[in-house]
Amino acid sequence: MAIIFDLGRVVVSWDPAGIVSAVRGSEGAAALAERLFNHPDWLEVDRGTLSLHTMARRAEERTGLSAADNLAILQAVPASLLPDPAMVRLIEELHRAGHILYALSNMGHASIDWLEQHQDFWRFFSGKVVSARVRMMKPESDIYRYLLVSFDLAPSDCLFIDDSPANVAAAEALGLRGLVFTDPARCRDHLVGQGLLPA
Repeated sequence: MAIIFDLGRVVVSWDPAGIVSAVRGSEGAAALAERLFNHPDWLEVDRGTLSLHTMARRAEERTGLSAADNLAILQAVPASLLPDPAMVRLIEELHRAGHILYALSNMGHASIDWLEQHQDFWRFFSGKVVSARVRMMKPESDIYRYLLVSFDLAPSDCLFIDDSPANVAAAEALGLRGLVFTDPARCRDHLVGQGLLPA
């Protein structure tokens, strides 16, 4: 079985308010994170069509911060993407069981570059597709097709795990099996229930 993992909020942490708090303090961090990250510009960073510097300049009005202050927050994102130890153990268990593992993530260049340079869980993965590198994003169907073609995968032989119901639904529409991720324990229970891991 080919098992395909999302990264943010599945394998690694993604906590915008925590990132803002670490850079500027906790007061107003959640609201500032919402104004900065919950915007089409952040999606374009993930798509690889907008630089962090340009996003920082364009965000000045909506955040009330200077471009330099916005950029400091944006540049803190990569190092905040910390692996969940329970998920790394589960990934290693799946690898030992003989499953072929892939990553499919919406992520900008700086973040994926940092993860590749600083984390070693990649040794369990046979390949990855990242939005910024292919200029496609989940839940657009093209990025799923790109992964299937790139690694010669049949949809019926794949299980896709993502915390976004919309992303999982898009995969299922193409014939992949899907699992909406909530936490490592429930994920493992599902895999056991599907006969992909021993109880």
